[in-house]
Amino acid sequence: MAARESGGEFGAFLAGFLTGALVGAVVALLFAPRSGEETRRLLQERGIELKSQAEEVASQTRSQIEAALLEARRRAEEAAAEARRRAEEMRKWLEESRAQMEQMLAQARGAPSAPAGGSPTEGPSA
Repeated sequence: MAARESGGEFGAFLAGFLTGALVGAVVALLFAPRSGEETRRLLQERGIELKSQAEEVASQTRSQIEAALLEARRRAEEAAAEARRRAEEMRKWLEESRAQMEQMLAQARGAPSAPAGGSPTEGPSA
């Protein structure tokens, strides 16, 4: 999460920097002692440069987002695999516990070995 927050802070800084650079360039060109044609040409050149920089920043940001998504997917897959592994362990433990309980119940029911067809308190039939 810290990486996401620092990425957001960097993106905000970069956006502010580019906006400030654009405003500064326009103000400098408008107040410079040049002819209108020369000023328009300089504005066009600066616009092209800023567009190129914005495209580069967008490409870098896209790459960072894709990398973050891949990392998130990898972590989610690892978590899912771990959850499946633990669920399987729990299932096995429950099956073993059930088998032990059934064995204990069977032993408890059959502890005083009663003959078939009679109760344990009855003696031999005559």
